Amino acid sequence: MIDSKPHYPLTMRILIELYNNGELPTVRQVLIEPRYGYVARLVYADGGIRMLRRTNVGINNHGACEISSDKGYTKFFLQHLGYNVPRGTVFLMKKYRDLIDSNLSRYGFSDYNEAHQMLDYIEHELGFPVFIKPNEESQGKGVYKCYDARDVSAAHLAAVERGEDKLLVEEAVPYPDYRVVVLDGEMICAYQRVPLRVVGDGQHSIRDLLFARQQMFNTQGREVTINLNDARLRRVLKRHGYALDDVLGVGIELAVMDISNLSAGGDAQDVSTIIHPHWRDLCIRLTQEMGLRFCGVDLACADITDSTSAYSIIETNASPGLDHYAALHPDHLKVVRAMYQRIFLTSPLA
Repeated sequence: MIDSKPHYPLTMRILIELYNNGELPTVRQVLIEPRYGYVARLVYADGGIRMLRRTNVGINNHGACEISSDKGYTKFFLQHLGYNVPRGTVFLMKKYRDLIDSNLSRYGFSDYNEAHQMLDYIEHELGFPVFIKPNEESQGKGVYKCYDARDVSAAHLAAVERGEDKLLVEEAVPYPDYRVVVLDGEMICAYQRVPLRVVGDGQHSIRDLLFARQQMFNTQGREVTINLNDARLRRVLKRHGYALDDVLGVGIELAVMDISNLSAGGDAQDVSTIIHPHWRDLCIRLTQEMGLRFCGVDLACADITDSTSAYSIIETNASPGLDHYAALHPDHLKVVRAMYQRIFLTSPLA
């Protein structure tokens, strides 16, 4: 029997439960680093080896994973494959530009998009609002929605402070946000994501309401920390004319973040039973054409039930984390557990 600990990632806790229950008959041995439970090695009866690192379950081609983690390159391939993507491009931070220029300048190459050019590009090519995001981050980290030049300056400064190399600037697509999870030519689940929000009761401040949300996340076992000092949260409040200590009227709903990532406190509504087959099939085909077997496709779509709706593919995730989705409802956890069992049962040699 393998000991499971509460702080282990959901992937590892499910793996341990399945193995201890005898639900992985094809697996001969499981070795998990015990302190953090972050990595594991599976040995199969046929001699196959699977290495795991948190949400990376060792199922996708490494090159395809690397491209999927790069938003700019993902956009390039999706666009050339004929999918709708937001208009946008990647800009280099000064330190990174200088680094690669030390190599490329010897070939006479100097065709860089530099971060100081972002505002000019936005004003002449895209228009506001736009999203500025780290090119290779996930979970909504460092993502800013910008409505004017001051927002762009704030996003740029924050990127400098974080030591980012590249920033993706793209138009803000005004459609609901969905995550569609695909495994080996089959849709596992689909859900709409909405930003962190609070609902006023006429008595408690926004600060108090966010504290209550944090307590709810803790009870659900979701690894979400609401940072009241997050400049993005404070900018959203200011844009709507609020401060943290203001009291919302009864029934007033306020989104306090511009991003809908579940890891940033967003909520999810399952749409697996209502998504139109067109969108399901599109995400399955896209996953295959990007060289992936397992993928979370981020789809912005005006109406997920209508095959003719406007849409845009925001990005792909080759190691989609489903911890937050699973924590929201027991049925979600069953879906996620069954999916991981299916993955772990199959030897890489099969």
